[in-house]
Amino acid sequence: MSTHRSRLATAAPGRYRPVPLALLLAIAGVLGSVATPLAAQAVKWKPDPALPPPPVTHAGLVPGVTTAAELREKLGSPLHENSWYAYKMLYPSRGRPGHLDSFHLDSRDPANATLANIEAATIPDGLESLGKVRARLGEPEFLLELSRHTIADYNARGVRFVFDHNHRTIGVAYFPHGRTRVHSGARRTLSLRHLRQGPQTRPSTPASPAGLRVGAAEVDITPREAAWLGPAVKEGDFSVHDALEARCAVLERDGLTVAIVGADLFGMSKSEVDPIEVELRQQGIDHLVLASSHNHAAPDTIGIYGFFPAAYVKFIHERIRDGVLEAKRRLRPVKRWIAASDELPLDGARVEGLIRNARNPGLIDPQLAVMQAIGEDDRPIVTFVHFACHVEGLATGVLEASADFPGYLCDSLASDVGGQVIFLNGALGGMVSGDTISRTHEQAKIAGERFAREAKRILGFASPPAEMPFTFTRHRLEIPLTNAKLILFTKMSGRRQLIHGRIATELFHMRIGEAELLTVPGELLPELSFEILERMRGYPRLIVGLANDQLGYMLPGYDFNADQYEESMSLGPAAGPMVVAAARRIVERRRPLSGR
Repeated sequence: MSTHRSRLATAAPGRYRPVPLALLLAIAGVLGSVATPLAAQAVKWKPDPALPPPPVTHAGLVPGVTTAAELREKLGSPLHENSWYAYKMLYPSRGRPGHLDSFHLDSRDPANATLANIEAATIPDGLESLGKVRARLGEPEFLLELSRHTIADYNARGVRFVFDHNHRTIGVAYFPHGRTRVHSGARRTLSLRHLRQGPQTRPSTPASPAGLRVGAAEVDITPREAAWLGPAVKEGDFSVHDALEARCAVLERDGLTVAIVGADLFGMSKSEVDPIEVELRQQGIDHLVLASSHNHAAPDTIGIYGFFPAAYVKFIHERIRDGVLEAKRRLRPVKRWIAASDELPLDGARVEGLIRNARNPGLIDPQLAVMQAIGEDDRPIVTFVHFACHVEGLATGVLEASADFPGYLCDSLASDVGGQVIFLNGALGGMVSGDTISRTHEQAKIAGERFAREAKRILGFASPPAEMPFTFTRHRLEIPLTNAKLILFTKMSGRRQLIHGRIATELFHMRIGEAELLTVPGELLPELSFEILERMRGYPRLIVGLANDQLGYMLPGYDFNADQYEESMSLGPAAGPMVVAAARRIVERRRPLSGR
């Protein structure tokens, strides 16, 4: 662990102002049924007993039917097993050395659990390619083409296949059959194959970043008092494993100044971010992008679980303001601007050891993108790293502060390449989560350092752009709030006003060279991000989640099910489609980017 993450900077804490107890109890009672996202980490539904068995199984195991005891009897003792949110068991893949098949149960109690879903690198006999799958199962409910992968969804049959760029099967996800995800009236195919990905031909005449100045700084935002986490938390209950940081960059060119902050925070509401931006605007910062990592080992700065830490939020406000202004003081000319992205391999219907989708196994965006500003001394000033994954790799919860894997990622890459490193999360809804063996600091470190290696690899082929625009636009959006629990929360907390039953928020669109950034105010599901990415033309393309707001999950209308966890933490079924429609209008207005 590096020194700067272990220390705690001293700063004057804000005055503690507790939420009234009556309000605390009322909100906690209303939200109690959704406070623990256990259901989000394993597919929960059971197939109708009257249905015939699914046409494809892994060793005859049927999710939603097979018990954990039957699983052990069939496959023997696992290579690894541990409690994640529910319980997972790992077995070596058949015929594919070095890969693991992942089995998830529907409970933390393996003695009384049922198999929930499987993500396997083992390939079923006779289904080794897309052509063979189609010949046996017919056309999929939904077909997604990424740059180097294809995903074929046979959800009603309880299976989803992942293929490589040669259409060879490399992963299979199994889950309870009998439930259609994409109804007959919805879109059935989506291709992102036309978008640039991976190494690109370098422009014969790279665009100069002349006039672009960048500065960076990092500030410690770890809570200073246990009481900031809630009135029942005592000093002995709270500890710090490693510091929470706000990693800040300021970019300035031609009179436009933009601050981009990646913070180790659970999330921040627009009602709390706007005052920070107002102060910064008075100091010459035109726009603030405050992107939370959605760190589950940080306090609940939304207040959604019953307590709003006003004193801690005030402290965060002061620290981020000071960090951005320090980055502004450090502005210096950029000699080179480079950027790139690549898809990580989806063997086993996930990025093995790093990322999986617990809601819809096998359906994830494997892109990792980087952007880097290099100074006149040929050293990096700042490196941005972007991908989508919930930051919830620790079982310790908020009582032991930690930045989780993004902290290790930023430290490792900064140590290796120099300069400030900033992590920006993506479309992490759904639940796009970690795939570590267990929820421990050791595993978080392994994941973070592996992400750092992948980022360094992509930096190795990152190239300068053919053109160098620097633009920023803001777009207001009002989303209906129809979730009764969140209506009550919003009204009782009193921090945010409804406009005729709608919540006002913003989306930002930014271009830096050929890189294109679009922010969304919450946890967008990957299915919706694909619909936006289809219309983006930048390279790389970054959909930055939890930016300047946290409005919960944003789901496709065709897959909105009232009995699931994500829906219970969503504004309602309109949020996802409205964000996608607004985002597509925004990216289609931009001046066309030249292709290569």
